[in-house]
Amino acid sequence: MERQDPRAAYESMKARSAKEVAAALKAATSSNVRGALEGLISGYHPMDIAYAMRELESEEREAIFALLATDDAGIVLEEVDDEIGADLAEATPDEELAEIIDAMPPDVGSNVVNLLDDERKHRVLERIPAEEAVELRELMQFETDTAGGLMTSEILMAPPDLRIDDLVTHIRRQKVPPDTLSYVYVIDDSRRLIGVISMPELVTAAPDAALGDVMVADVVSVPPDLDRQELVQVVDKYDLLGVPVVDDDGRLLGMVTVDDVIDAIQEEHSEDVSKFAGTSAETLLTASSVRVARLRLPWLTVCLMGTFLSALVIKRFSITIETVIGVAAFIPVISAMSGNSGLQSATIVVRGMALGIITLGTIGRLILREILTALILGATCGILAGLVGAAIMHNTSLGLVVAVAMTLAIIWATLIGTLVPFLFQRLGIDPAIASGPLVTTLNDSFALLIYFGVATLMLGYLQHAPV
Repeated sequence: MERQDPRAAYESMKARSAKEVAAALKAATSSNVRGALEGLISGYHPMDIAYAMRELESEEREAIFALLATDDAGIVLEEVDDEIGADLAEATPDEELAEIIDAMPPDVGSNVVNLLDDERKHRVLERIPAEEAVELRELMQFETDTAGGLMTSEILMAPPDLRIDDLVTHIRRQKVPPDTLSYVYVIDDSRRLIGVISMPELVTAAPDAALGDVMVADVVSVPPDLDRQELVQVVDKYDLLGVPVVDDDGRLLGMVTVDDVIDAIQEEHSEDVSKFAGTSAETLLTASSVRVARLRLPWLTVCLMGTFLSALVIKRFSITIETVIGVAAFIPVISAMSGNSGLQSATIVVRGMALGIITLGTIGRLILREILTALILGATCGILAGLVGAAIMHNTSLGLVVAVAMTLAIIWATLIGTLVPFLFQRLGIDPAIASGPLVTTLNDSFALLIYFGVATLMLGYLQHAPV
């Protein structure tokens, strides 16, 4: 049998874009030939179908989902957006939905159950075996974006007196999910976590040794209410393939596997990028125009209020503008440079906070560095803008005003971009929001105030300069 070239296999996989898969599924669905649709579905990986769901209409999604095998349906439900997942779950009969959820990993199944209304939750859980239903209910109590919401209860745990060879025999006989095979957690009679042993250490240990003799007692663990952003920092800091979740008494509840951590990183990044624009990651493709408008309107209102503030500043300094008309020409230049400087600082700070590099304990050193950076940037851009301004307007004094104002505006904007994320964090607000419209709007208004203030103070020089 000829072996397929890995690069060719990758290119073939890459060529299956969501749009192409969706187009093929649309055509098969519209043909109303069940056999054709079933044959097409069988030729696609469930992940391809999951990503294509975003491109399909609700009726098409439901028709395709109804033909999926139980395991494939579980993969699709796990990967689609919550809004699509809720619609698919709603369109699936209770008995079938219970089978799909029962076949899913408990952490994922609990998320699907949480998409249902209370009455439907009760009906579906009644159709799931009692032991699994109890497990799902325990996981459902945690928020989805916390360690408890991300963890799985399907883990390897054993007492300290268990021999290595007995444990290996048990693992061979039991159906253990591959993503939970990274570690074996050692627990006492009360299920308190007392140690851990990695799989490489397990298979190289002496067969007759007890777990308690080879385990690592210093275990890095997290509480179930830990936010996913902090969870990512823990996994990254200690280079873990999974992290155990324990309650206040140290009892082992489950573990968050590395694949869930990767998903959490992607979701956190998408969420932060969306918040930079004052919107939500969930609205990118699936939400209606009305919902998208409702989510964005508050931030556009913030921007609108900021422009009104800028208008008031301009009106307040109208005499300055009337005295030297050239002052007005550099309003957009000052606003744009201050806004960009502030946004750069805020983005760097928010990203550093997300990675755990920047904390409240390092704020003093960070502010000092940003002040020095702002001085360099402000002076460089200010001198350049002043020279260009003087050349364009044939007015050296006006060029000097632009240079001084831009330097001060960039320093101000950099400080605001640095400090506002910390302020938001202290107030319990996601710092990512500070990198969006708020900082930009705030900087625009105060940059104009600085600009016109400098121009007014230097008005004596301007009045004697040719305009």
